[in-house]
Parts: sequence; structure tokens; C-alpha cells
Amino acid sequence: MNEHHVLERCRLTFFLAIFGLLLGCSQLVYSQQDQKVVILNHADSLVGMEIDGEPAQQLIGNVKFTQGRVVVTCAKAIRYLRSKKITMEGEVEVLDSTMRMVSHRGVYHSEERVVEALDRVLLEDGMTTLHAGYGKYFVDEKKAQFTRNVLVQDTASVLTAHELIYFREDQRSIATGNVIILQPENNLTISGNHFEHLRKQKYSKMTDQPRLMQIDTAADGTIDTLTVTSMVMESHSDSLERLVATDSVQMIRNGLAAEAGLCVFYTDLDSIVLQKNPFIWYTTERNEDNQVSGDSIFIKLKKRKLETVYVRRRATAISRADSLCPDRFNQMTGEEIIMHFAYDKIQQIDVDKTATSLYYLFDEGKPNGLNKTTGDHVTITFLDGRIDKIKVLAGVEGQYFPEKMVKGRESEYNLEGFNWREERPGKRRVVSMQESVGSKQ
Repeated sequence: MNEHHVLERCRLTFFLAIFGLLLGCSQLVYSQQDQKVVILNHADSLVGMEIDGEPAQQLIGNVKFTQGRVVVTCAKAIRYLRSKKITMEGEVEVLDSTMRMVSHRGVYHSEERVVEALDRVLLEDGMTTLHAGYGKYFVDEKKAQFTRNVLVQDTASVLTAHELIYFREDQRSIATGNVIILQPENNLTISGNHFEHLRKQKYSKMTDQPRLMQIDTAADGTIDTLTVTSMVMESHSDSLERLVATDSVQMIRNGLAAEAGLCVFYTDLDSIVLQKNPFIWYTTERNEDNQVSGDSIFIKLKKRKLETVYVRRRATAISRADSLCPDRFNQMTGEEIIMHFAYDKIQQIDVDKTATSLYYLFDEGKPNGLNKTTGDHVTITFLDGRIDKIKVLAGVEGQYFPEKMVKGRESEYNLEGFNWREERPGKRRVVSMQESVGSKQ
């Protein structure tokens, strides 16, 4: 092949390469322009007109237009040719992939690719349905924003809020303003003022005065109410479903109350873990107050009834000895305390490792000094809410202090770590929270 032919072949190859590049660029430009072009697919009638000096088209009857992948239908519309907006009326429907948004009236801004739904908004995306008074959908961002009486429903829950933003690609929602979530299956209500839900991560978080309430009705008609408040509440629905309440946690359930810096509810395991300076208060059938504290507390429930309480490290259990002697407290300390309940009534307490018990004696209702006992293990059984028997195993040491040594000096006999707290969360608070949630609904 001579030099002339080689040169001509190189020129042809270069020309084809440039032509292919230009063709690819023209297709790309066309595709980008196609996303901006609004195509009128159908209208029963089209009338040219002028509105406030702007040329416009009036479209009436079975109106359908598209822009890229977005399909819009309505009964009638006015298309403004200069401002590039379309006002729509009569069963306005916007389709974008799996998302369907319907309203009575709407505005489509074709330049920005934004849809406004102005009345009786309905959005459907997969298994989720949303209702609101106003909606705005950003096509390019795949973001929807709703205000006024927002209601979202899926297969497990119903959410109401003042405002909600939904990011379709991330499947992330942010709800604000008087947010209430109802889960009918387990009679659970969670409320607050700021809620975030990440569906892909199976995670959600409620902040700004979060509150949880669960109401159960027993077979005899008795209402059992659980109320929890904290600074932050997080829900994890991954391999181990749990609800985490953090910072200034307060829990109330009939005669049981608790405070902690961290509280974890394992819903499938029917159990609760309290950490960061946890305290528990419970009331016996004799209406006597009791308090339990330690480094961590594990509560095991059975059919939502108190069954076992495990207190670990620096465990302390305190109960008022007699209502007529307010300065006298029965006390137990150890590295671990296990409390056994039946029908929410205390049955037995086991204290392990450096176990110490201090309890006051009464003779026919009259004070009669106190006993202090230490050992490796202490078992205390109860009858009708009062101490019935005390059994101490291994390394037993006991002391009796007569009444004349105890009277007026009760605080001197309190065990190390004694910290009786009168300010337990009260039952009145439960009532006020029920009324609050009821009024919001």
C-alpha cells in the first residue's frame, strides 16, 4: 500500500471518529432537551388565547401531556407559553414511575419540573398512601413536600403531622409539627415534634419532646398503660427489633415507675434494659413504696406483666418498713439482686455476692429495733407484700440493734449507697399524657 492510500485511509478513519462523536453529542443534547420539552398527547379541544398579555392555550377534556418520564392527566388546563407553567383542574393525576399523585387542582412548572397539588392531595408510592391539604413534587430531585393535615399510612402504622418531606430515592421521610404515629397491632402511640424515618436502614428517630404510650386492656376490663418520655427515641427494625430511649428517660406503668439515662425495649423479647443511673419504683398490694437501683437493670416481662428484675453491680433495694415510721427503710445491697414477681406482686428477692440485708422489726405493730445480716447469698420471701422469711448462706454474720439504740437515729444505720428518692414519676402524669394524645388525635 502506497503512502497516498495510507494517508487517505487515516483521513477516513479520523472523519468517521469525529462523525461518531458528533452523533453521540447530538443524541445527548436531544435527550437532555427532550426532558425539558412538554408534549401534549391529547385534549378534546384546544383554544388559543391571551391572558394578561401572555399567549396561552386552553385545553379541555381528557387532557394528557408528558415531559420525559412524567405523565400528567386532568379534565382541563391552561398552558402559559411564556412562563412555561400549566394550571390544571379536575382529577389532576401525576405519574412518575411507581409514584402516583392526585389532587383536585394543580400547577405544573415545566421549566423547573415541579408539580404543585393544591387541594385534597393523595400520593401513592408502593405500599404507602399519603393524604394532605397541599403537596409539591420536585421531579428531578425525586422529592415530595406536604403540609396541612398530613396523614401517611402503610401496612403497619399511621402517621399524622403538620409537614412531611419525602425523598423517594433514599426512601427517607422527615415529619415535623405535632407528629403522632399509631401502630394498631400493638396498641402503641409515639408522638413528638420531629420524626425521621429511613426505610432502607429500617431505622427511625423521634426528637423534640418524644413520648411513647401503650395501652392494654385486661380480660377483666382493667386498663394497663405504659408511658415513656425522653429526649430522643430511636426505633431499630433490623435483626433484633428494639426501641431505644435516651437522656432523661422516665417510664410509668401502673404501680411501676423508672428513670434512667438510657432505656432499651426489646419488643420481640418482651424485655427492658435500663442503664446510666437507673432507678425503679414499684408499689406493693399493700400500697407500700419500694425502690431499686444499680449500674444496670434488666426487666423481663411475660405477656407485658412484670416477671423478673435483674439488678447488676452496686445493686440496692429499699422499701419503706411502715407507713407510720417514715424514717425506717428495709434495705438490701449486693453485686446482684434478682427480684421475682407473679401477677405484678413481689414474691422473692435473691441477693448475691457481698449480700447485706437490713430490716426493721415490729412486735404487734410497735417498733422493736432492727436486724442487719451479711453473707454470700441472701434470699427473702414475701407473703402478702411483706417479708415472710430471710435465708442467708455462707459467711453469715448477723447483728440485732434494740429499739432504744435505733429510735431517732435511723439514718445512722442506713447501708452504704442508701439513696431514697421521693420524687418518683407519679400516676397523675399518665392521665395527663393520655388526655394529651387523645386531644391530638
